[in-house]
Amino acid sequence: MKVTISKLHKNRVFTLLVWLIIVFIAIISAPSITNTLQSYSQPTFSAKSQPEQAAKLRNQWGYQLGNSATINIVYENPGGKLTAKQKNAIQTTTDKLKEHQSFYSIKRIVTPDTNVSGQAQMLSKDGSTQVISLDIDAKNDLRILTSELTNQVKVNGLKSYVTSPEIIRDVNNQKTAQITNLILITLFIASILIVGIYFRAVLASVISFIILFTSFVTSYSLSLNLAKHFNWAFSQYVPLEIGLATLVLGTIWNIYIYRKLKSVLAVQREARAATKQTIQGLRFPIIMVGGTLTILFALCGFINFNEIQSLWALAVTYPVLVLAVTTLNAVFTAALGESIFWPSSTPKAAMKSHYWKTATEFSLWQPIAGFLIVLYITLPFIYFYHNSLNFSPITNLTETNQAVKGAHVLQAHFNEGKPTPVTVYLKSKQPLNNEKNLQSLDQLTTKLQHTQGVKNVYSLTQPGGMPIDKYYVSNQLESIGLSSKEATGQLSQASDSLQSNTSKLDLNSLKRQVKQLSSMVSKSNQIVQDSSNLASQVNSAAANSSVSVQRGASKRVRQYQQQINQLNQSLQSVSSGISQLATEGKVIQNYGQNSYNNLQAYSQQISQIKQQLKKVNQQVTSSTSQLNGIYDYLNGLQKSGGANVYYITKAQLADTDFQQTLLNYAGKNKKMTMLQVVFKNAPSSKSNIHQVNRLKQQINLQLRGTSLSNTTVAMTGEPVTQSIIQSKMTHHFASLLAILILGILLAVFILSRAILQPLYWTVAFVMSALTGFQLTYLTMHFVASVKQFDWQVPVITATILAAFGAWQIIALGLSYRYTELSLLDWIRPTMASYGQIVRYILLVVVALAIALTFGASLAMIEIALIVIYTACVFYLVLPMIVSSLGKLAVTLPNKKNILKNK
Repeated sequence: MKVTISKLHKNRVFTLLVWLIIVFIAIISAPSITNTLQSYSQPTFSAKSQPEQAAKLRNQWGYQLGNSATINIVYENPGGKLTAKQKNAIQTTTDKLKEHQSFYSIKRIVTPDTNVSGQAQMLSKDGSTQVISLDIDAKNDLRILTSELTNQVKVNGLKSYVTSPEIIRDVNNQKTAQITNLILITLFIASILIVGIYFRAVLASVISFIILFTSFVTSYSLSLNLAKHFNWAFSQYVPLEIGLATLVLGTIWNIYIYRKLKSVLAVQREARAATKQTIQGLRFPIIMVGGTLTILFALCGFINFNEIQSLWALAVTYPVLVLAVTTLNAVFTAALGESIFWPSSTPKAAMKSHYWKTATEFSLWQPIAGFLIVLYITLPFIYFYHNSLNFSPITNLTETNQAVKGAHVLQAHFNEGKPTPVTVYLKSKQPLNNEKNLQSLDQLTTKLQHTQGVKNVYSLTQPGGMPIDKYYVSNQLESIGLSSKEATGQLSQASDSLQSNTSKLDLNSLKRQVKQLSSMVSKSNQIVQDSSNLASQVNSAAANSSVSVQRGASKRVRQYQQQINQLNQSLQSVSSGISQLATEGKVIQNYGQNSYNNLQAYSQQISQIKQQLKKVNQQVTSSTSQLNGIYDYLNGLQKSGGANVYYITKAQLADTDFQQTLLNYAGKNKKMTMLQVVFKNAPSSKSNIHQVNRLKQQINLQLRGTSLSNTTVAMTGEPVTQSIIQSKMTHHFASLLAILILGILLAVFILSRAILQPLYWTVAFVMSALTGFQLTYLTMHFVASVKQFDWQVPVITATILAAFGAWQIIALGLSYRYTELSLLDWIRPTMASYGQIVRYILLVVVALAIALTFGASLAMIEIALIVIYTACVFYLVLPMIVSSLGKLAVTLPNKKNILKNK
């Protein structure tokens, strides 16, 4: 048993078994790259950042809107304005969504009908485009939900889109996942072809693939699980960075090992001994380079920027790669021996590098000229170096995607900044639904509207982006002024009427009428008295005439008897009439007396009224004058800037319009509100940071000293996200470069036990990289009209160039350390031998860089061009730098030997 185990150990079967177990666990524990990238699609920030603070306030909003995301449904009529029929169709579709809110995880739907005061932000000025806003549960799969809504919201005759900055980022991330999968496959194929073509051996390329695939899967699974369990930084490009790190250095190391093995097998035919000798010869430089890169990228984990901090995953990748290359290669080479190079049986003859030989000879002959040539190649590009980055995810996407189309429609029919608004959350300690706090909020809104670069601001007091007249003092002053003007006119009429009535009140005429009435009363008394006397006389005459007839019955008397009887009847009638007249006369007397008394009292009252009317007329005239003055003052105040003050009455606070706006723009407890700020232009790296900072400053300045001075403020939105990324990138990318450059320098100083020469080599590599960046910029500018790199390009490029540069410089440093020759004696043979292998390293780097372009992504093309240009420039300048500066380092103290051929 012991013999068997010993034999298995010698044949490294246990090593192979361990790796098989590791790979199996890695494969079953790691999700697909697509699912992984979807989980890390949105940018992550620290808890103190503005977006995170805004998210916390959003979770406190109420109305079950916590942990929600806002997306827009955009309807466009390509033929012109939306018709009433089309608007009804949109409303019908919206009603269907409301019926299935829970199915689509919709928490709130805002339409022009539910945001009447804010219709300006939902309807374009040309009337062709309408926006429906949805608040959805952020926990749901955004990609699936977007797909379902895209099919559900379609309206016949209209173009419909479902878009938001989060959706566009997810689409970009989906494309990144597709590109990553395609590029990784292409990189592995390229690596297989490179090894296979270089050695003309199928088994060598297959074994190289197995080793690199094992390393990649293990590194990817391990880093992802560490990120999940310890909440370490992880970004969407980490799988690609792991793949590039594995394949660039892994392919180079495999080529080195197989070349070394071939040369050893020519002397040592026994496979296990040759393998042991090969691994021992290359283990130290591989471990040193891998260890250096591990330490450098581990230090990146302390940089406070997620995209750079996530490079800690490479600190896991390089140790795994070192172990896989040194142990798994040994398993296969020890077992196969020369068979690994099947079907090729003869080693490929080494080809001399004529350029390196010529460049070395020339630089040793004319070191200053050689150095000037290096400067001539690199310095113009470095001097005119241009570095401009684009931080928008939309630039990596084509317009075929519906979310991107929707964003472009919003830009076309509203303005450039419409798809990417900034949301400002305000949380006060006191309720905001009162005149004092609303006035401060309105002043903030107006101030932000007049801020440079701002197109519109929508808020609780201005939901449509424009002041509502009825809530402003100027409008209220106008109403009061009109009322005072009307009152002035009425008072003037009253004054004229009083004057007219006063003139009509003729007291002397009234007194004469009273005297006439008194005389009439006296006459009526006399009439009554006379009629009474006449009645008595008539009655007496009637009685006397009757007696005379009885006593003297003469014939003549009888003749008149009839006449007297008739007269008697007449007198009786007269007597009766006079009695009635007397009665009526008494009534008239009483009425006249009363009228007289009343007229006398009325005369006195009229005298008093006349005096009072004179006083009232004076007061009316004075009031009219004062009201005219007040009207003139109010009219002037209305036209002044002091009237542009928000003032909402208690009745207006309770009306339907304001309550609807309050529902849309205020939290449930009325202590929180939001402002939506739309910039004039889409986020740009040239102005975005300044724009966001300007917005912050204006908010802080405007709230200072107001009732909202202690308000908690937080901002979120695509411009804020991009400004944070840009600011961190600008600040921390320099830290990344410093770590990589200084780390490689320090490593090569220690390993080579020299300072000056390794410094020259490293500076040459940095100059080559800067030249590569500028050449790529010029190429993309003239070929594809691309004026800005994607902001991820420098980070990914730095990881590739760090691996390539570290191996080149450290390997050269180790060669310098272990030589027994002087510097000048070391240069020629080293450059001759090194030039042979550098060409193949250059081939590996260029081939793998070309594989990046298969993703049809501008960012990947830019990375590929930078790597290719850098490798080519470094290939051109390295022999001249080593030779010319090496020669000058020795001969410069003796000026006579500067031009001497060594």
